[in-house]
Amino acid sequence: MIPDMTPSQSSLKESVRTFAREWIEPEAREYDEKGVLPYETFRRMGEAGFLGLTVPAQYGGRGGGAQEYAILCEEVARASAAYIHNGHYQTVAMLTRQGTEAQKLEFFPRLATGEWLAATAISEPEVGSSFKQMASTARKDGPNYLLEGYKVHINDAAEARVINFFARAPGGLTVFLVDTREPGFKIVQKMDPMGLRASPIYEFVLQGYRLPEKRRVGAEGQGLEVFFSAFNFSRIGNASCLLGIARGALEKAVAYARTRRVGEKTVLEFQGNRWNLAEMATQIEGASLLRDKAAWMEDQGKNSALESSMAKLLCAEVSEMVVMRAIQLTGSYGCYRQAPFERYLRDAKSLCIAGGTLEVMKNTIAARLLPEGEV
Repeated sequence: MIPDMTPSQSSLKESVRTFAREWIEPEAREYDEKGVLPYETFRRMGEAGFLGLTVPAQYGGRGGGAQEYAILCEEVARASAAYIHNGHYQTVAMLTRQGTEAQKLEFFPRLATGEWLAATAISEPEVGSSFKQMASTARKDGPNYLLEGYKVHINDAAEARVINFFARAPGGLTVFLVDTREPGFKIVQKMDPMGLRASPIYEFVLQGYRLPEKRRVGAEGQGLEVFFSAFNFSRIGNASCLLGIARGALEKAVAYARTRRVGEKTVLEFQGNRWNLAEMATQIEGASLLRDKAAWMEDQGKNSALESSMAKLLCAEVSEMVVMRAIQLTGSYGCYRQAPFERYLRDAKSLCIAGGTLEVMKNTIAARLLPEGEV
């Protein structure tokens, strides 16, 4: 039985929702069109404690877990999912579970306040997220590592101060904490993505980048272990953003339809529209319960690979369905870019790809359900 929200979780939900309405929602369309990171609001999120939500308290954070992160993602995404920088929180999760004490002391206070933004760099040209085919390399050079590699589809690469960079070292796949202000890091180009545009996407290259051994996360060859230590946590965040999009779309569609009159009736007085509304709300609630289970399991230290994959899959399907129906419910109004639905739809589709495609989710689910040898 998943427990109800604690008083502190309820307070967090209300504070994030208020913040999103006051600061994010009024500017979301502007930054989506510009395709740039909203620095001022990012700093405000740090001041409010949201960037350090999952940083352990002894290092200047609020010590939240997957359930708190799910609340944050969902409430922010009601306004704009692009304001959740998943790579930032993924880096925090990796360091919490695999980082050294020195790394935690160096990075956590800066990440918690928003002095530094963190990103994740895995994908490469023609490789995607396949670790086996990864071409980026790291070789020992005295007390340092020499890193070489080309990464693509990396959110916030230019804005981040630290990037957890995956490369193949002599001992196998390894994660390194790259400081983007050091020589050898170069942005190749800024991309023009369909969605999540306030979290800009780049291609970048490391050439002759020297990095001290203390910036390695875990031992050589532990890259997969480091990655999977935060993978389910990250997917719960993706699922929660998709839920937030669905809730935001439904909320705004209902608000409009309450006042839109067709003849002598409002839009919501037609039975077909009321049934549609009931179906959307029911699907959102079902997806929310699955996400809540995944987040609770993660915080209990249980393996949530199956549940977090299911949650992302279902939340993605529900999010796309709800946004499309919200557009249908609002008619011509919903088809204009002044309305938020077009942005919601682009962001939802982007989240269906980011952090593992829905096909990857299905493969993960099948692997957990089928006996060994049948997958």
